[in-house]
Amino acid sequence: MKKCSRWGRKCIWNGVFFLITACLLAGCGRNDNAAVQEETDDGRQTAEISDGSADGPVQAEEIPGESAADVQIDFAALREENPDIFAWISIPETDIDCPVLQSTQGDDFYESHNAYGQEDEHGAVYIELANLTSMCDFNTVLHGKTGDDENGPFAGLYRFADPGFFEEHERLYLYLDGNVLTYEIFAAYERENTSLLRSYDFTYMEGCEQFLNDLYSIRDMTMNLREGWEGITPYHFLITLTTQREDDADRQFVVLAILTQDAAGTIDRIVAE
Repeated sequence: MKKCSRWGRKCIWNGVFFLITACLLAGCGRNDNAAVQEETDDGRQTAEISDGSADGPVQAEEIPGESAADVQIDFAALREENPDIFAWISIPETDIDCPVLQSTQGDDFYESHNAYGQEDEHGAVYIELANLTSMCDFNTVLHGKTGDDENGPFAGLYRFADPGFFEEHERLYLYLDGNVLTYEIFAAYERENTSLLRSYDFTYMEGCEQFLNDLYSIRDMTMNLREGWEGITPYHFLITLTTQREDDADRQFVVLAILTQDAAGTIDRIVAE
């Protein structure tokens, strides 16, 4: 398998937090409707939907050995390799730790090209042109292959089909240039292999609500669903990770996660009625 992490991460071990400016994410303002983390009496971090009453930007939760304060993805170096790279996704205890791309040549370009832009049957992790690279959409859909050899960039998603693994692994992290986003994984299940972006109009409240209604009406014993997220609204920010096995082209496996921490405090959008 070709590793996506050829460039690696540039770790800056110092005692100060990196400075972030809101202008790094054009078109996004501070999000007052995101979900944030609160600490319980026993010290656990639990997710709860916020009304935006917290003051100041939320710091990204610490990844074991890494945090928003001491890890910086060198996006300048990444863009020299491939200007289509706009983010980096990391899911602890999986092999998913690689760039995220958006092609101007066509939505399916990275189905057959790797993160370096070279032809590769394993492809790369990518979003379609219908989604914003700022991550300000209600639902940003990330695609990645599993492959018949289980060596595709999103093969690790199938670990979340196991209820035990799903229960114990709640978070994933998305790095942007100047920001770190923390998401809580709240659903994992198989669905018909159709395009979510063509099935729902996420630019309007009606389309977002229809997606949520359909999600919570699913009656599938194999679906993993985390309790406590029944109050998601069109004002929140989701990502959906999709993959499928080569021998089952009619079905896709999806993992859904909701934004819980926005280190720069810049993720926002206007929701059309």
